[in-house]
Amino acid sequence: IEVFELYIFNSADEIKKLIDSNRMVAIYFSGNSCGACKVIKVKIEHILKKYPNIKACEINGEEHLDIATSYGIFSVPVFLLFIDGKEYIRVGRNLDLLKLERDMNRYYNMIF
Repeated sequence: IEVFELYIFNSADEIKKLIDSNRMVAIYFSGNSCGACKVIKVKIEHILKKYPNIKACEINGEEHLDIATSYGIFSVPVFLLFIDGKEYIRVGRNLDLLKLERDMNRYYNMIF
């Protein structure tokens, strides 16, 4: 069984480098006291397994308020997808996982 986990980033510089050096990057903002974050994270990891060329990371928005606010994140969870350095998808707590996967699939198939 292949296990996929979001790499946890702790600095804005690491994130910027990741975004600048990859065609597609997924960023998941979560928090320690957020029950929904844990449930949604598992589902997002499951989706991302299907897209090996998307680089993905997780940021604890509660511990890294500076990073979260620099991306306009004021509540968690939030999922962002960047393509060629530009934000294309932003979804929060009430996300539609089927729509998210359809949108990601469409962009992925255009690029790879």
